[in-house]
Amino acid sequence: MSYPIEGTPHHEEVLFEVIQAASSFADRFVLSIETGIVADDYPSIIQELDDNFSQTSGSGAVRYEAHVSESSLEVIKSLLEMTGGARVFGIRKIELVRDSETCLRYVPDHEDFTMNGDSSGDIIDAVQNAIDVEPAVVLPNHLLVEWEVTGTECSISPPSLCIGNVCYGLSRLASVEPRPEQLEIELRWYEPEQGQLGQAISWAASKIGLSRPDTLRFESTAELSDAVEILQTVTAGTGKDVL
Repeated sequence: MSYPIEGTPHHEEVLFEVIQAASSFADRFVLSIETGIVADDYPSIIQELDDNFSQTSGSGAVRYEAHVSESSLEVIKSLLEMTGGARVFGIRKIELVRDSETCLRYVPDHEDFTMNGDSSGDIIDAVQNAIDVEPAVVLPNHLLVEWEVTGTECSISPPSLCIGNVCYGLSRLASVEPRPEQLEIELRWYEPEQGQLGQAISWAASKIGLSRPDTLRFESTAELSDAVEILQTVTAGTGKDVL
């Protein structure tokens, strides 16, 4: 059964593979770390940072810098293997920089992972090759299609599908079934396993209209076709089986 890897240990493994692949096209790492949060559970990682990175302390997070090397990559791997608040809130951002330009940025708090193909076109190919057998896909980080139906503005701008003022992450999109005769697309989503609290939150979200949509409607076949193409690109990448 195919499944999304977000929230699993394999997710962090793939992130590291991506950063490792992209690092071949960068000069150095630039990190922003909330050292107090990380040190509570992972004091040894703070020691690794202090030993391998230069640092600049400010009023907020500590800025760490180091040239790309095996030792700095090992520290990045240790950071990504952290769990809980240390990983989500302790790592403000991880950046790869080349010639003073950021070519990759990862922000765990928002699971925001972006690359700048303008700084090095080869970095996109390297990352795509790294995730080729993984349930992941590289998509442009800008508006790809927008449409309006019954007065509601809708759009697909990876990593989100937005309907009105509410946006949904595409990482859990499982399948797309076009229904051109009805000018509709039926969507199916992966649902994570939930305890009682998660079920209560999902129930409350559904009551106020925040549950993921199971149908997208359109007013023209051209808009529907554009949306189908993009959404199927997503599911083709994220739907790979993971053993």
